[in-house]
Amino acid sequence: MNAKDVTVPHTWNIEKENEMFYGWGWYQKSFTVPANWKDKNTVIQFGSINHTAKIYLNGKLVNEHIGDGFNKFFVDLSGQLKYGKENVLTVACTNDYNSVKVPFGTSFDWPNDGGIIRPVSMIVSGKPAASYIQVVPTFNLSDKSGQLKINVGLGAKPILNLQLGICITEENQSSRDTIWQSIEKPQWQSGSTIVTVALPKIHPWHFDFPNLYKVSVTVYAGKKATDRITTSVGFRNLEFKGGRTFLNGEPIKLMGVEWTAGSNPDFGFAEPASEIIRYGKLMKDVNCIFSRVHFQQDDVFYDFCDRNGILIQEEVPLWGGETPVNDSIRKIAFNQLESMIRNHFNHPSIITWGVGNELRGRDAEMKVFITDLMAKARELDPNRLVSYVSNTLTAGYFSGLPFVPDAGSLGDYVMMNEYGGSWWELPVAQIGDYMDSVHKSYPDKPFFIAEFGLCEPNFKGGDERRLQDLAYHMGIFESKPYVQGAIYFDLTDYRTHYPGTFEEDKYRRRIHGIYDMYGNPKPSMKVLRELSSPVEVQTVNTWNKGKLGIAIYGSLGLPQHIVSGYSLYVSDSSSNYASTKKYLLPDIKPGERIIFEVEDLYKGKGIVTIVRPTGYVVSQKSFY
Repeated sequence: MNAKDVTVPHTWNIEKENEMFYGWGWYQKSFTVPANWKDKNTVIQFGSINHTAKIYLNGKLVNEHIGDGFNKFFVDLSGQLKYGKENVLTVACTNDYNSVKVPFGTSFDWPNDGGIIRPVSMIVSGKPAASYIQVVPTFNLSDKSGQLKINVGLGAKPILNLQLGICITEENQSSRDTIWQSIEKPQWQSGSTIVTVALPKIHPWHFDFPNLYKVSVTVYAGKKATDRITTSVGFRNLEFKGGRTFLNGEPIKLMGVEWTAGSNPDFGFAEPASEIIRYGKLMKDVNCIFSRVHFQQDDVFYDFCDRNGILIQEEVPLWGGETPVNDSIRKIAFNQLESMIRNHFNHPSIITWGVGNELRGRDAEMKVFITDLMAKARELDPNRLVSYVSNTLTAGYFSGLPFVPDAGSLGDYVMMNEYGGSWWELPVAQIGDYMDSVHKSYPDKPFFIAEFGLCEPNFKGGDERRLQDLAYHMGIFESKPYVQGAIYFDLTDYRTHYPGTFEEDKYRRRIHGIYDMYGNPKPSMKVLRELSSPVEVQTVNTWNKGKLGIAIYGSLGLPQHIVSGYSLYVSDSSSNYASTKKYLLPDIKPGERIIFEVEDLYKGKGIVTIVRPTGYVVSQKSFY
């Protein structure tokens, strides 16, 4: 037997001897359960296993998780353990390319790393135990008040003498005050326990001010505490009016970049929390306030987005035109959607549930499937948006084919992947015409670019071509008033199972990023940062003696929002700005020009650095 000790999270596809192995692998762990756990509620939480798993306890099959490699799932072991004795947990899992999974077969282009790719934990509590907590925050723009509807999963039947102790505190704010605390008798509604809390004054969540609140619920059976569950939430109001996007009443436009997890060959999909956070910081280093994920991510990623200000579209990994519509794919996709929404319901960073990417958007059977998924998402979470990302929105306009409405129009907004001049074979000057035709066909839908960028090795030219492509496409998007946001693809070069790359091992990759696979920046990184900045630092002058006048505009491109709470520094190098004097900028509206005066320490020259309230550099320009 070829066994060895490993640390979870783990994937065998980063190991030299298993880099190209796609099949079954086995994990086993022995552990002793205390005798006094007999009356406890005992649940194993798997962060995710890619893609199908069978869970055995002491040789007995206790759970199967089929075709879902990225959602967190739970296995209830209550009453099945050997109490006061040793137990053996065995996990069999496979990453083979079978047809009973989503994504289907080989349709996707990210890595296909097998194993227990995210952390595993055991949750032990008394009874009754909370299986989940869902919190719906409501933000009232008029008076800055808020309301929380707290739903705790405690089973379908009412429990006698049940009470919930609720404590709400400011989570990541300077005061950390407790703003509400009480023991409540909940209402039972359709198998749920509901408590509604009114809060007279709250601080809303915004990508530059990502204010969170911690909601802690203690479950009491009579006077005895049996369980405790916590979550963090944010109050925000995101809506569309007249084709425009509003956050907490402010008209905004969004800009960002997508990161493909599993890109670093040292970790693959078994990234530790520190690695996920490191790549999250790289996203913020290029001014990301808007992104999407092709497949469900680790909780650590969404927590980072909550705390650092990134709006997210999270998606079921239905991907690629070869995906069929059959009973098994429908069942797995719907199960994934439900798990995704249940697991990540409380994250304020998640604004949209996505139901797929680059499917057959004009195929009648597929459109019914997409429509059904959207309806289910709205049923499970009526407070968020839904979307489908299309690569077929333009079909029929310039080809001369009869117009057939695309599935990309079925969501709350249009999300279009735009690859003019590469995957789209057309003169780049015609990209704007394509976009106009889409907008005119669906004029009431806000319009977003879900992806754009340059993919090597499919299209040669290196980072020099990437720079040209980035600047040209951004110029087109910013010339279209109806474009409400865009996402650059990708943050890094990313690992893939796709053939046709230079490598045939764990380093097989698509060269698609402004960073390499390890997070080292390319020249295009700084260009994307400046193009994605909400402020434009244009000139410096010395009209007033002893003063340096800095001309700054609020961006009228992507992104576009009021700049508030930003700081400015002037230094003699790009690395030491934080050790120089900090100047607080006034609020700057989109299109507004200010001349901001600072001390002239470098004879009319210097490096000007502007920093967000969250501490990330938004612009850094040299005037030497």
